[in-house]
Amino acid sequence: MKNLSLLFAAAAVVVSAPAWASGGGGGGGFSGGGFSAPQPRNPREVAFSKGKRAFKKRITCKKCEYSGGVNDSKTAREVAAKVKAGEYKLKTRQRQAVLFYISERYSIVP
Repeated sequence: MKNLSLLFAAAAVVVSAPAWASGGGGGGGFSGGGFSAPQPRNPREVAFSKGKRAFKKRITCKKCEYSGGVNDSKTAREVAAKVKAGEYKLKTRQRQAVLFYISERYSIVP
């Protein structure tokens, strides 16, 4: 009887060991536990994202001057000139990000 208990215990260890090794027991592997280190973001992507957010919030919102949006490069140049002149309520970094967004999105040099 004692040998049978040892046999079952050994079988349980052999069966469960691969599950632990594959990351099935917690935050490892592909279980989506969220324990991985954050990946560094590309500074250009960050600037583009911040510029887009400020552009939509301060320049093309429903109550803003360009509520219909900016659809061509001519209008984008006009907006860029106004951003440079400080006609919109933007902080310095927001202004830089908006100009970067406009230059990337509309392929212009502001």
